Amino acid sequence: MSYSKPKRKVDDEHRQFQERWTLQYFFVEFNGNATCLICKEKVAVLKEYNLKRHYSTKHGDQYEKYQEDERKKRATQLQRELTSQQSLFYKAKKDADAAVEASYVVSEMIAKAGKPFTEGQFMKDCMLKVADILCPEKKNMFNNLSLSANTVAERITELSSDIYDQLREKAGVFTAYSVALDESTDKTDNAQLAIFVRGINEKFEVTEELLSLCPMHGRTTAKDIFQQLGDAITRAGLPWDRLVGITTDGAPSMTGKKKRTGGTGAKRVRRGTCRSSSCSALHYTPTGTVQQMLKI
Repeated sequence: MSYSKPKRKVDDEHRQFQERWTLQYFFVEFNGNATCLICKEKVAVLKEYNLKRHYSTKHGDQYEKYQEDERKKRATQLQRELTSQQSLFYKAKKDADAAVEASYVVSEMIAKAGKPFTEGQFMKDCMLKVADILCPEKKNMFNNLSLSANTVAERITELSSDIYDQLREKAGVFTAYSVALDESTDKTDNAQLAIFVRGINEKFEVTEELLSLCPMHGRTTAKDIFQQLGDAITRAGLPWDRLVGITTDGAPSMTGKKKRTGGTGAKRVRRGTCRSSSCSALHYTPTGTVQQMLKI
């Protein structure tokens, strides 16, 4: 049986850029690649043969006339030009990133204040007027700020998704958690079910967040409310066997004698499955209030 020698990978060779290549072939190292100072092309493999071939075939006739001090001076000049060009690109990227970050910050403020998404464009117009007076030289930075209604809506959606993903990540390490339910109507007379979660991990770090806000269309019976609760818990990846408490707002559908959400949820709580002492930070109060749970 013939034995084939495994091929050697370039990364395993640990090649390093040699300083002498700058004067010999007008190359410098940038981000792990050899960059030609003359044409700005990159050579991925740091191998002298590759650099020499590039220099000989593309620039040898023109730059071979430079010798010693003149060659060194020319290489220094080309390096300075490359650095200046890279700095320009870096500044442009930095300004663009800052504009995007500012867009997220303003969108978050609009969401927290409950303002319409169209307020973003109004705020941008205000900032442009202020820039005209205080810092005219930086007005272009404010002008690059995107705060249209569609952009603000997208930013808020992305922020919301990121917060929910962070909550799911934290929920994955809960040793125990409890939920609080508050069902009420909004100004359009539609029922809304607010579900809060409070969990604790092995390091006794407590997390309290709004888990979900569910619109209740039609009936708001205990069965309907519990269905929304179950869906919210499933979406968040919370295991039922770590649920140790349910707190309600005292509404009849929550605390009724025959059918109540707290009682239905209590059947899903597997008593005795939580052995951690962190369970003492959470308790079962089916007829309590949301405020009582969040202030435990």
